[in-house]
Amino acid sequence: MRVRTTGTMLAAASLVAVAVAGPAQAAPRTVSGPSTGDDGLFLTYVSCADVFGAGTAPVPRINLGPYAAPAGRRSLGLVPQGGGTASGPYARIDSLAAVDASLQVAATGGTTGVAHLVTVTAANPPGTAWVARSELVVPPGSWTTVRAGDLTFAWSLVDLTSRTVVARAGSATPAQFAAEHGDGPGFVVTGFGCDGRAFNLDAIGADGSSIDFEGVALTTTAAVDRSTDAVVVTGRVTDPSGRVTGDPLVLESRAPGGAWRAEGAPVLADPDGVARAVVQVTETTQYRWHRPESQYADEGWSDPVTVEAPAVRGSATPEPTTTSTQ
Repeated sequence: MRVRTTGTMLAAASLVAVAVAGPAQAAPRTVSGPSTGDDGLFLTYVSCADVFGAGTAPVPRINLGPYAAPAGRRSLGLVPQGGGTASGPYARIDSLAAVDASLQVAATGGTTGVAHLVTVTAANPPGTAWVARSELVVPPGSWTTVRAGDLTFAWSLVDLTSRTVVARAGSATPAQFAAEHGDGPGFVVTGFGCDGRAFNLDAIGADGSSIDFEGVALTTTAAVDRSTDAVVVTGRVTDPSGRVTGDPLVLESRAPGGAWRAEGAPVLADPDGVARAVVQVTETTQYRWHRPESQYADEGWSDPVTVEAPAVRGSATPEPTTTSTQ
């Protein structure tokens, strides 16, 4: 998984694009992260000190919780690769006077962050932008809601060619600043991990769009191999792209129409991502693989395969192997 980087998107050409872009998608969506598929609301990373500065990409992961996730059962965890980088959502804003960008964040060890806001108003001198910064602190123990419109920022007028500060305008919320200096569109990046501590994000939103980070939809399949004297039941788990994930699987069996029962401990996949179990068949038996719940995916099962008793079998008769999803 990759986290999108702003890079040159934060330069002058990007600000022009922000000024003419339409509103963000309004419908709530569930994604497995970190990609959101939304040009107006996506994850990025920047320097904690300077919105135009370089940052280091964090390592993303899907987690159960932590605590009670604010939306659904899981959230997106981000693990910084050192301090000094703020990782979190970029949200396009259409009006400083009505900034609608928010998120929920949790850090079991606490963490620090920053919100960077960039805007161009009608009163801006050509080639300049207002750049604002607000420092953030997240305590451990629970989820914290952060709304960009409620934050107090320190405002600076910046020449976009030289990146030098032309003037300063003190501290104000976005609405207070707009009332004194004029309204305008722009974007805000709200990120955490400046101290290098891991954290989780969920329920990020902007302009009516809300994104919930949940698990990956996995496919579990089963098949029977009789190429040797033994009967081998194989299992495979793949993600939506078809990549084999190698998740541990538990083999289950039953007489046709009976109750399912586990056949021993979880089976680890081989280097090719395939789980294998040798079975002794004395009567016609159905087998399936159970994929236990993990941090990044719900539990699931393969469709069963049927192995006929030795006295009547001609070959294994597998039932269709289909998707086991969340």
